[in-house]
Amino acid sequence: MHTHSGRSWESKIPGRLLLTLARQNGLQGIGICEKDAFPDETLFTHAAKLRLKLALGIEFSCRDASIIGFGLDLTTKDQTKLESRFALVREQTLQRAHVLIERLQSWDGTINRKNVAAFAGRDPHPTFIVQYMVQARRMFPSMIDAGRFIAEERLDSDLPALHLPDPVDIIELIHRVGGVSIWAHPFMSPSEKQRPLMATLAEAGLDGIEAVYPYRENGYPGEESNEILQARTLSLTKNTDVFFSGGSDCRYPIGPFEDTRLMLPGEYGITSHEAQFLERVLH
Repeated sequence: MHTHSGRSWESKIPGRLLLTLARQNGLQGIGICEKDAFPDETLFTHAAKLRLKLALGIEFSCRDASIIGFGLDLTTKDQTKLESRFALVREQTLQRAHVLIERLQSWDGTINRKNVAAFAGRDPHPTFIVQYMVQARRMFPSMIDAGRFIAEERLDSDLPALHLPDPVDIIELIHRVGGVSIWAHPFMSPSEKQRPLMATLAEAGLDGIEAVYPYRENGYPGEESNEILQARTLSLTKNTDVFFSGGSDCRYPIGPFEDTRLMLPGEYGITSHEAQFLERVLH
């Protein structure tokens, strides 16, 4: 229930190919949630041909959290506002990428906008910069190692700010347009804010939380295993009434941060029984 097609900035895989891979890997259903972008509604037709259940939605970048919304029946006014918001997030993220590239050039002169953009096949998102350092320049054995270097050298300090919405406002939007809200990868949020945030989001009517997620493979900076983080996610939900979701965060060709293989849909997820709460958005 957490994959991205090429409509998301960090991914390049066409939506139809993503669905085909999902079916080949034995999935019964898949959720595609584009990062700060609108999904491709025509994919429902291809999914039906594959006899694959499909949910389409958006992963909203918010302050201290990412909130996935599935089954959104957006008005023209909503779409116009979101288009402006997504364009702003993209512009600010690109500014951060450019600053990071400039700082990295003192370590390796080939790390420049032209080379990273050519490697990515699009504007250089910060994640593609790290991937370029690992896969093209072989400067580090993994993306986690490259990320640690950037953090230790404070190359990512004082980057241009991202002006993101409050997650409560996004949950309210999702519900207003008939959708289902899910807190994605909760342990990517600042550690000191996780429990207060859980209480706030639950009070706002959060529907689900991503309990199954490959943190180690997706750049989680801590030392805990995925299993420990999953158990902690369950503890976060104590005294709340939320369902559990999960997924790989497949962003082909971005592979796991700990090695250079590619991650495909089907490596992580939830059972069809656990997905029963999502039946109204899976078609």
